[in-house]
Amino acid sequence: LFLACSLVAARSHETAYRFAQITDIHLEPFYNPEKGHRKGGVCRVDDAFNKSMCIPFRVEPEAEAYPFGRLNCDPPMALLRSLMEHMTRVSHHAKPEFVIFTGDIPSHSLSCQYHQARTIQLVIDTLATELKDVAPKWYPVMGNNDYFPNYNVSLQPGSTWQRYVASLYGRRGILQGEQLETFGLGGFYAATPRLGLRLLVLNTVVWSFKVLDWAATPKKNVHHHQVVVDSSAYNGYPSPLSELDLTDWVWDTRSVGKKIFVACDQRPRDPYGQIAWAKKQLAEARAAGERVIIAGHVPPGNKVGENNFCPNHLQDLEALSREFGDIVEVQLYGDHSNDEFRMVWDDNDGEPKAVSSVLVSAGVTPRKHCNPSWRLFDVSSKHDVHDFTQFFLLLTQTDIQWNLNKKWRMLHLEGLDENVSWRFWRRQYSFRQQYGVGLDPRDLEHLFHRMRWNPRLLKTYLRNMFSDTVGTNDYFDYICDMRYLGAKDNGECAAKGRLLQQHSDGLVPASSQQERLATAEEANADLAAQFDGALHPDLAVSAGFYVQVHWVVFAGMATLFGALLTTIVVLAQRLKALSRADYIPLA
Repeated sequence: LFLACSLVAARSHETAYRFAQITDIHLEPFYNPEKGHRKGGVCRVDDAFNKSMCIPFRVEPEAEAYPFGRLNCDPPMALLRSLMEHMTRVSHHAKPEFVIFTGDIPSHSLSCQYHQARTIQLVIDTLATELKDVAPKWYPVMGNNDYFPNYNVSLQPGSTWQRYVASLYGRRGILQGEQLETFGLGGFYAATPRLGLRLLVLNTVVWSFKVLDWAATPKKNVHHHQVVVDSSAYNGYPSPLSELDLTDWVWDTRSVGKKIFVACDQRPRDPYGQIAWAKKQLAEARAAGERVIIAGHVPPGNKVGENNFCPNHLQDLEALSREFGDIVEVQLYGDHSNDEFRMVWDDNDGEPKAVSSVLVSAGVTPRKHCNPSWRLFDVSSKHDVHDFTQFFLLLTQTDIQWNLNKKWRMLHLEGLDENVSWRFWRRQYSFRQQYGVGLDPRDLEHLFHRMRWNPRLLKTYLRNMFSDTVGTNDYFDYICDMRYLGAKDNGECAAKGRLLQQHSDGLVPASSQQERLATAEEANADLAAQFDGALHPDLAVSAGFYVQVHWVVFAGMATLFGALLTTIVVLAQRLKALSRADYIPLA
């Protein structure tokens, strides 16, 4: 007990303030789950699903079935209302100072640019109104689905679409001044959410290997309803920003056929000069004694067997992370809709070591097999981001309980359900409480090593990754994702099912004898469980270690038994003495 209390005390961190992260909303305005899962992972009404027609924009009436969303489909407006209400309720007890939204607003595979634009505006307007009750400020990031078509990001600065999305944020006062200017150029900007803390928002979509070659990609014409043709760029008042005013906007009536991507070697090395800009910002932050949070949408590393970035762009981000690892507190991303962590590593000094923490958050959309989620981070007065709590909505359980209550169903059909639905959100876990470590690179490296040979811990990680639903990849793929961000090394690791380099003895780098003992006891318990009947070869620990563990446990038990026996003997002697002194025969 003393040992456990000592470890908890050593790992405790004070919380001076908090911030929240939401990502991958993917709102489906044409939501209809009764059609089932259609191609592209959507639950959508027939006329909006028709890719050859662009109908007038609307938000479908509340669905009776799967009212807050369906696994493997993008969600309806009811889920966004429920999320906003839950975040507001949580803020009454643990108010975040700001919110980071790491991108992807609209549903996947919308039929036309007009639907994409109206959905983006609808969500921005909703967040601008509702997040006022959650935090005083919020910071948006460009996602790959925030372009139309998906990944149609220009490699040249200041594209019409980039300026258009910037104007949607600018007209609501979310981005202003220099932030609005650089966001309009390339979707990146810097902010100071709190004195001593700098936020760098990067456009990582432009580094993706899936950047669409719009000029070379075959096009299909989409028939636009006359109401759409006559619609202005904005739903409501025009942009008040003269530099971003698009009153001469004409809707693009084309969509893509088979996608063709821009080859990595055919691109600028540093699109928009973003890396050079980030390096300057980081140098200024270091000179000012500031800590830095980096936020983007597409994370570095692997996604479902493919690497996210072109090699040159990945190398640039890794180099930046290594150079400024002393001031970069954490990197936050979305896109995968899974709860993951990764690290940028430094392999140049012999023993590999993690130098930057990369946290990938689960999303609001349940499209990728995950329950809807959001995060609340704990930060110290020195801007140490040391923990997060993840909240989630168990869709299946919520749907079952909701359908049993007639009053709730009526509230939903009237669009007034958020005052009840927020109660179905749950605290999923705290990272520090779940894994016993914080979020800095050495903590994550420590956890990485434990997961290599602790199957039970890895299964917990996978359960959290998919928000208590299901996952389909081989479990060691996720170990490879944590260690190798480059495509070649990641693929080799996954193919071999083991790391490519030996990391010291493969055990947890314990910082004290007490922690070594606790780790050994944990290993002894977990190794007995096995992993689906057989340990992965890379999880194997030497026979000598097992002997050491057994001797440590045996010695500890012998000592405990001896102490207990001594205590019993002493107590017996004292009781015997008391009985002789105080015993008075009855008359």
